[in-house]
Amino acid sequence: MLALTFTDLVSWIIAHGYFIFFFTALVEGPLVTTAAGVAAALGYYNIIIIVLIAIAGDLTADVIYYFIGYHSRILVIEHYGHRFGITRERIEKIEKMIHTNFRKTMLVIKLSPIIPIPGLIAIGASRVPLQKFIEISLLITMPRSLLFAFLGFYSGKAYAYLGNTITNGSYIMGGLILVIVVIYLIYQKITSNIAREANIE
Repeated sequence: MLALTFTDLVSWIIAHGYFIFFFTALVEGPLVTTAAGVAAALGYYNIIIIVLIAIAGDLTADVIYYFIGYHSRILVIEHYGHRFGITRERIEKIEKMIHTNFRKTMLVIKLSPIIPIPGLIAIGASRVPLQKFIEISLLITMPRSLLFAFLGFYSGKAYAYLGNTITNGSYIMGGLILVIVVIYLIYQKITSNIAREANIE
């Protein structure tokens, strides 16, 4: 089922172009970026542009959540915080972590599959300087976007090569997609453990 879904995602990205890829990257960066990397390997897109769009999409989403927290601290916490997993206690915990080690706090929040949105909103609510926020966000976003874009790209290249030399190309594609999905799930597991150990879930 995961393999089928990923194949559909690749086809969907191929059909809709760079512009739509940017907006999907706002929501689900790693998986969508990997799918776009596969599409680039198959000749539909330029991999460098895919990487740049993935970075821009991820950073744009971060800044949006930052400003929600920065300009609506009381409103977010008191009225809508529970919908995003944001409580006064979590804000206070993140504020303490920011003062102790801001880079580590950003790394935990950005890599966790569970707390990115409430964490980024909480950082904005903590009034961290925007320039500092963007600099650290970029340092984390760039290597992650490169990793997933080229994971998809080289998986797609491997499929194209093996498909020309070996029969049963559908099995090859299924195997490569399985590898991508396994790597993605391992990434999710590792980042979830990082957040759990940091005790801000």
